Amino acid sequence: MERFLEKVKFVGLFCVKWRYLIALIVFVFCVIFQIHGSSIAEYNNLFEKTVEYNEESIIAGKSRTIRGDEWAVSTPYFMSQEYNSFNKKSNMMSLDGQDMGIASNSPVLDVTILSKPFTWGYVLLGNDYGLSWYWCMKVILFILMSFEFCMVITKKNKLVSVFGALLIAFAPPIQWWFGIIDIFLFGMILFLIGYYFLTTKKRWQKNVLAVLTPFAAMAFILPLYPALIIPLGMFYFAMLVAVLVRDKKIITFNKVDIWRIAGALVGFSGVFAYFVISSWDGISAIMSTSYPGRRVLLGGDSEMKDLFTNMTTFALPYKDITYSNNSEMSTFIQFAPIFLMLYPVIYKKMKRNNNIIVGNVLVGCIVFVAIYMFIGFPELLAKLTMFSMVNRISLTYGFIATIFTIWGISMIWKKKLFTTKQIIVVLLICSFLYVCFVGENELSYYGWKYYIAIIAGIAVLGYLMLANYKKLFLAGMTIVIIATGFTVNPIARGVEPLTRHPLEQEINKIAEKDPNAYWLALDNNFLASIGVANGARVLNMVNFYPDYGKWELIDPERKSDEIYNRYAHINISLTDGETTLGPGVWADAIVVNLSCGDVDKWNVKYLITAGSIKACNDSFRNIYSDAEGEYLIYQRNDGEV
Repeated sequence: MERFLEKVKFVGLFCVKWRYLIALIVFVFCVIFQIHGSSIAEYNNLFEKTVEYNEESIIAGKSRTIRGDEWAVSTPYFMSQEYNSFNKKSNMMSLDGQDMGIASNSPVLDVTILSKPFTWGYVLLGNDYGLSWYWCMKVILFILMSFEFCMVITKKNKLVSVFGALLIAFAPPIQWWFGIIDIFLFGMILFLIGYYFLTTKKRWQKNVLAVLTPFAAMAFILPLYPALIIPLGMFYFAMLVAVLVRDKKIITFNKVDIWRIAGALVGFSGVFAYFVISSWDGISAIMSTSYPGRRVLLGGDSEMKDLFTNMTTFALPYKDITYSNNSEMSTFIQFAPIFLMLYPVIYKKMKRNNNIIVGNVLVGCIVFVAIYMFIGFPELLAKLTMFSMVNRISLTYGFIATIFTIWGISMIWKKKLFTTKQIIVVLLICSFLYVCFVGENELSYYGWKYYIAIIAGIAVLGYLMLANYKKLFLAGMTIVIIATGFTVNPIARGVEPLTRHPLEQEINKIAEKDPNAYWLALDNNFLASIGVANGARVLNMVNFYPDYGKWELIDPERKSDEIYNRYAHINISLTDGETTLGPGVWADAIVVNLSCGDVDKWNVKYLITAGSIKACNDSFRNIYSDAEGEYLIYQRNDGEV
């Protein structure tokens, strides 16, 4: 066993030393073979009757319906840009045009592309390889930067940093909310740029870091998701101050650095000004939407159990939640409550270690966030801090709690800090609280046996961690990380689920011949996604902000503005009666019963349908049907391809 562990240690040290070269080799390999983690295999479910076209694209794991924001929105948006020549404005999903720089942070050939390295593959290699580039670069870079971040906060503890990198990069929320992890990642990168800029003695490194700063800062902002940008921005700044105070003796700031910083600020200001000016119409439209733009959030709606890891998290990759959804219920795997209870002991015994400064700041950040979570802010304070736009505070808390866990482990593993009695008392308290958190919703998901097993497992891992059984703890946590995070997204290959079916190929063929024609996808929003991914201009594809170019044609007085003035999934049906608009099941969905006359106002030439149309039969004729007659394409009677 010892010999085996020595070999594992040797391999680990080798991988750490050559991590960037290994990462590059893995990245190139994955892109060549078009490996990705997208759930686009969900489109296979639309064509499950067509067996000969339903070859499995999944190598391991399974696609996730709940990941619709990825496979049904952002991936088709990215793929549509190939047919839009990567222009900033796109009419692939609207009459007025959507600003693709802010719509799903899509690839656009302007200066902001330098802040979107994950999308370069679409521009350089096309859609087939672009999807792989996007996924693989994001995952690999997240692991690398998480390791570097942990190395700073743990004062170069390699063992804990490797563990921390995996704990962060494969945390369940990071994988379930994969589309918005850019904010976590580029916040880390900005932290690292700031730290090494002020501590390195090498001029060339300072120059490179100064040049990278404007683009990293833009990458942090471009997702336009204030729910994470605001609290994470504050957190990373607080952490940067903490580590610089801790390491003040190695700060190498000089007069030339002032000019470097000034240059970085000028560069950022220029890129940011260009982005705001060129995208102002879209930005202002998003800010003015009924959802999510006008929400004012004050916090105070959390429960004590939100401080802990949600016990359903461990089973989410294997069984879907019925009372919510898997993404919403996923939480970070962290032991922050345990470390908070034991922090007085840690502080007392480790206060001469200057890394305690980082712990103090982490505790302060947790307390600040907890106040917002449990008490809430007055409206004025919420607006001043911009927390009035923060509706994902649990994600920020969970991330901070994870960083606190990693820092805490690096401190307590230096020497034995706790007595067996202290460990047992804290674990009993936590276990009791976990039992109290099991309610009706949890029991409707799994029975008591599951929760008792999870609580016991957490207690065992907590004991191994606090009692310094390092190898057993890391082995156990590695299993947990693989089971809860690594298995969330599939390992898949190619984009065929979006391009290989006869319907998809027919859409692409028609769109190539008639690229400026407008389409509608009826009664099935996923058909709209298929359309734009294959070059069709589908007017009811998801709109990130209202397309008044089409809405004012059927609602000139904007009587229904409250309904469509939002980020919207647009479900359209045809009717021989009058047009009606109404809300969908979710806040981001609307339902439109569109009259034949209003179809004419939108100048729609093609319809994609799941079954025959039951209205407007005099205006459209069927020009395509798949082998089963399940999916059809209609063309306007007076139209010619």
